[in-house]
Order: sequence, then C-alpha cells, then structure tokens
Amino acid sequence: MRISILIFSFLLSWSAQAQVSRLKVQPPPPFSAVNLYLLNPELRYERDSSQELVNRRPLNFAFSFEYAKLNFMAEYARFTEETGNATSSIDRTHQDLVLWLRYSFMQRKLPEFSWKLFTGAGAGGYQEEVKTTLMGDSRTDKSDLKFMSGLVLGGEVAYSVNPRFGLLAGVEGRALLASDFDPNPIWSAVLRLGLQFPL
Repeated sequence: MRISILIFSFLLSWSAQAQVSRLKVQPPPPFSAVNLYLLNPELRYERDSSQELVNRRPLNFAFSFEYAKLNFMAEYARFTEETGNATSSIDRTHQDLVLWLRYSFMQRKLPEFSWKLFTGAGAGGYQEEVKTTLMGDSRTDKSDLKFMSGLVLGGEVAYSVNPRFGLLAGVEGRALLASDFDPNPIWSAVLRLGLQFPL
C-alpha cells in the first residue's frame, strides 16, 4: 500500500512539473532590424592649404544591420574642395567607404520608443582625385585606395510607427585616422536621420 502511495505521489508531482514547464513563457528573440540612413549632415574638419581648419560637410549615406546589442554599418562619404580662379584652379574630390561595428552599452526599449548609447570602431578606405586646370589645360590625378580607421561614440532614438516600420534619429562623434590626414585624427560629428525595418 505504501509503495502504491509513493508511486502515485511521484507520478502526480512529475505530471505537475511537466504542466509547469509547458506554461513557462519563452523569452522573446533578440531585436533585429535593417536601418537606412538617408540624411546624414556631417561636420568634418581638416586643414586647407593655408593651414586653416575648414568644415568639409561631406555627403553621407549609410545602412546597417542591427542584432541585439550589435550594429554592423556601411557608410559612404564624399566631398569636394575647389580653390583658385578662372586661370588656375584645383578641384579635389575625396570619397571614403568605412565599415563600422557599434556596440550598445546602454539601451532601453518601450512599446513605441527605444533609445541606446553606443561606442564602436571602423575600418575602410578612401580615395582622392585632383583635377588641376591651368590656362584652359587640365590634368586629373587619382590616388590609390588608402586605409583609414575610426572610433565612434553616440546615441540613437527610434520611434516605431508600426511593427514593420520605424523612424530613427541619432548623433555621434568620431575620430577618423589615416596617414595622410591633417590633422590626424580628423574630428567629425554626424546627425543621422533614417528609417528602420524590424525583421
């Protein structure tokens, strides 16, 4: 009789444990999204030929893949510099492509809003093209692709319009490094406005 009671108690507790394990709620999967940054006003200061610091205001586009606390971003930037007059002039075009890895060290997600603070590093390449014009004759020289890197610190806010679409706004400060930069590093600040597509 005691053995029957023990077996019955064991089966009853095992059944209750199985029911509880079925009722456990699984945690939601990590947040992931594709982000498009279509409008990125940038302040980037470098020295001109007279050693004055000049803001180049690059045209800047970026897209990224976000997963949990990591963000993988590809960024393209381009600016031009024109000096001289109608007789003699120099037109310089700079363009770079950098891949950034950003890590969110602090973040908070609400039903419609979310924010995060991040830091990161990037690496990529840049190329410069110089067109020299003298008395109507012109010559164009293009450099090889050169290595550049950078460090970043910033923050971002997201507003969820619906489960499949959101708006982004962020600001970040960067230090861009390369052997030919003057100064080195070049300091840069970017205001990012874009679209978010959760996956």
